[in-house]
Amino acid sequence: MNLSVERLPECKARLSAIIPADLVSRTRKEIVSSYAKQVKVPGFRPGKIPSAVVEKRFAEAIDGELRDRLARFAYKEAKETKSLNILGIAQVEREQFENDGSYLLAVEVVTDPEIEIASYKEIPVEVPALEVTDEMVSKSLENARRQRALPADKDGASVAGDLAVISYTASLDGKPLAEQLEQEAGPLANGSDHWIDLPQEGEEPREFIPGLAAAVAGMSAGETKSFDATFADDFPVEAVAGKTVTYEVTVTQVKGRELPPMDEAFAKAMGAESIEALDTMVRRQFEQQRLRMRNEIIDNQILSHLNEEMNFDLPQHIVFNETQRQVNQMVQRGYEQGMSHEQISGNEGELLRNAETQAKNNVRTMFILDEIARKEGLTVNDQEVSHRVAMIAMQQRRPIKKVVRELRDNNAFGEIRQDILISKTIEFLRAHATVTETVAPAEETPA
Repeated sequence: MNLSVERLPECKARLSAIIPADLVSRTRKEIVSSYAKQVKVPGFRPGKIPSAVVEKRFAEAIDGELRDRLARFAYKEAKETKSLNILGIAQVEREQFENDGSYLLAVEVVTDPEIEIASYKEIPVEVPALEVTDEMVSKSLENARRQRALPADKDGASVAGDLAVISYTASLDGKPLAEQLEQEAGPLANGSDHWIDLPQEGEEPREFIPGLAAAVAGMSAGETKSFDATFADDFPVEAVAGKTVTYEVTVTQVKGRELPPMDEAFAKAMGAESIEALDTMVRRQFEQQRLRMRNEIIDNQILSHLNEEMNFDLPQHIVFNETQRQVNQMVQRGYEQGMSHEQISGNEGELLRNAETQAKNNVRTMFILDEIARKEGLTVNDQEVSHRVAMIAMQQRRPIKKVVRELRDNNAFGEIRQDILISKTIEFLRAHATVTETVAPAEETPA
């Protein structure tokens, strides 16, 4: 086969091939023979149809399959002899049978990028020292006790960590807020028997009225006070967005928390057999969390380094598809964070630019990791794929056979295999990185 490849910008190439007449003839005979065994023609027994009849009756279909097979021959040889990995067909420029029986094909194809791989071993990265301390474990256990505490009535003023039961009414511009709100926003205007969790020092209050917890802190049962709450400009209820609302709050009850004793019963409730085992379990959870954080920091620095070191053309259709995926994810996150359709539409330009930047980084990273995996001979076997599928079924709490059938129907096994290969490549890079642990400087004591 006479074959030539001309590399073009943007991960494209022009492939020209002259397929010899003997290969064209042999391939045509194979197709006709296959048709003769399968098709039915009135007046002929199955399998006994003359080739001439088959060729005439199914000429168009045979010609189409012949062109397809000859093109695939050309693509296969281009990959083997010219290292041309074809991702798709951009344009068929010429395809014709010559008088001598040969077949001429000229096609513009989309290819893998040509990557000049940079050094990827001993990449320098820095990670903060992530130590698990006794204080962290103790604080975690105290938080667990607090979450299992039972409320109990108490006298006196409320303090951090207490619960307060309140009733309240609101006014805006001297008028009752209830008259200015839609029905579904009613809890902003008034409420009774509403429980307030007064946060511990350093904790963020869980409140829908700004400043409510801070206003209630220090109040006793039967006490009433007023305070002003200023709502953010982007607050989802338009009537109060960016405005200051006056609230009158009455505390009806103050409740402390009765913490469960740190004993064997508490340990068993937490899934451990003893206090010592509970301490070990919590410490191990922190260590696993720290390891995940450490690996994530290392991986991000490695991938950022590789993206900075290697710059090459990217297939535009893959970038486009990834950009669309990023846009969809960003829009979904916006809705989940309470943004309105108008807010998202108003930031459409910036959203698209951010999505395209992220898409290019993702696509570039994918090709870099694929190339490193190829150079290092990293592969994924069937057992690894089966293990990943079993993990998916376990996480979804579904029968593995149903998960396998669904994945097969969606042609998702290739994606799973690729995900595993990417993970193995990142693990390889992490194992060969030069990691330096940094310690935050101690705070200076004021003079």
